Amino acid sequence: MREEITRLMSLQTIDRELRELEESLSSVAGRVEELRRECQEYQAELDRLTAEEQESGLARRRLEKELAEGEARIRNKRMRLNQVRNDKEMQALAAEVESLKENNQRLEADMLAQMEGAEPRGPRIDELQQLVEQKVAEVAAVEKEIAAQMEDLKVSISKQRVDRDLMARDIAAPLLQRYQMIFSRRGGVAVIEAKGGTCQGCRMRLPPQLYNELQKHLQIHYCPNCSRILYFES
Repeated sequence: MREEITRLMSLQTIDRELRELEESLSSVAGRVEELRRECQEYQAELDRLTAEEQESGLARRRLEKELAEGEARIRNKRMRLNQVRNDKEMQALAAEVESLKENNQRLEADMLAQMEGAEPRGPRIDELQQLVEQKVAEVAAVEKEIAAQMEDLKVSISKQRVDRDLMARDIAAPLLQRYQMIFSRRGGVAVIEAKGGTCQGCRMRLPPQLYNELQKHLQIHYCPNCSRILYFES
């Protein structure tokens, strides 16, 4: 049983180093992803505001055209007023002029609203364009900076996995399966020393009979509280 425990302890060392390497790789990759995400968020806002600006520009030009056409119609109606001698026709033309003037006033109000909406949008678009350029440059610089680091981590992880497979193949399948389950559930500590009658993993006092059996090294024992695999160093 001492050999089994020794193999499990060696496997645990490899697994913990492997976990640290994978976390480092994830952290490095996450740094790039965070920058990309920020860049995408800025780009999405820039695209939205640019589209709004384009739509606003089209709307303003349409309103300007309608306003100009309305002014032309008003001038035309007023010219006709000077020529009309019939009271009824004069009243009808005057009503049309008033209606056209009211419509133009609404168009002017709409144009003013469009212009007021565009005022804060322009500076923000300029700011976002600069931010997107900065983030794109940052992503490129970081990718270049950590490319070698990521490659080294990937090579180290690959080597550790080979070592792990070699170590794991000498451990009985049921024991290996249970070890892996405990390792994942107990923060990377599946094998722990029993010392002074206590599990050093959860600090639980072990039953005296179990602690005595541990010292004989006749079989694998588990902590009744945290389920970790126990070993005893004389």
